[in-house]
Amino acid sequence: MNAVQLPARHGATARAAAVAALVANVLIVLTGALVRLTGSGLGCPTWPSCTGDSFVTTPEMGVHGVVEFGNRVLGIVVGLITLALVVAVVRHRARPPKALPLAVGVLVGVGVQGLIGGLSVRRALAPEIVASHFLVSMVLVAALTVLVDLLARPDAVLRTPALDLRVRWGVAVLPVVLTAVLVLGSLVTGSGPHAGDENARRFGFDAGELTALHGTAVVMLVGLVSGLAARLRNRAVFALLAVIVAQGVIGGFQDALALPVPLVAAHVVTAALVVAATAHLVVRTFRA
Repeated sequence: MNAVQLPARHGATARAAAVAALVANVLIVLTGALVRLTGSGLGCPTWPSCTGDSFVTTPEMGVHGVVEFGNRVLGIVVGLITLALVVAVVRHRARPPKALPLAVGVLVGVGVQGLIGGLSVRRALAPEIVASHFLVSMVLVAALTVLVDLLARPDAVLRTPALDLRVRWGVAVLPVVLTAVLVLGSLVTGSGPHAGDENARRFGFDAGELTALHGTAVVMLVGLVSGLAARLRNRAVFALLAVIVAQGVIGGFQDALALPVPLVAAHVVTAALVVAATAHLVVRTFRA
């Protein structure tokens, strides 16, 4: 293999590893939601072991133990995939300058996620810790989306001066509005019935009022993205708009149908997809 082919091969490997890490982090959002939605949050009642006598689930823990321990195993897999990503980026000598710090940051974030997950078990699924667990996952999904773009388009450069001022401000405000949507959604979840365990503490807020605030933030997000779509007219913004609309429809149906597990799980996964699509739009807008 000649000197030209080798960097290309390492670049393709790094991109594939970044995509794999992104998919894995979205998948663990789904399994984490299923742990909570099936009441399996304390299926393994302690951490890092599953029980006081066993690191793995035991027959006495039943289905809840299998669900919770399965999520822990997937967490280890996510960590290994992210470690492989860092190695792949290190080997990619022609990588963009920001790629390695970002990959290492994601690896650290995955490790922190493991600790937060363990702390949530140790603190009997305290809602503020569970909410933090979800929000950190959203940050990791966004970071990995940016990393995928960096590795896929290493020669792209910032083009802020060339952008229409209204587009520039609209895209810059987009993550702020999305953050409000996610935080309010986490508060709604922490005040609702799906706690991960029937005895877990809740926030104690009025879920109806929080849901209304969350819905208002979603409407603001849809309006902002619709305005951007009218000006940008590219695939990235239309993809984001489609995912947000799907997310809103699922959210409406889950409220109307008293929060059935499949719809709530779909709502959580589409939240991760909205984050990925938002990060994709931002990075595609400011890098060309």
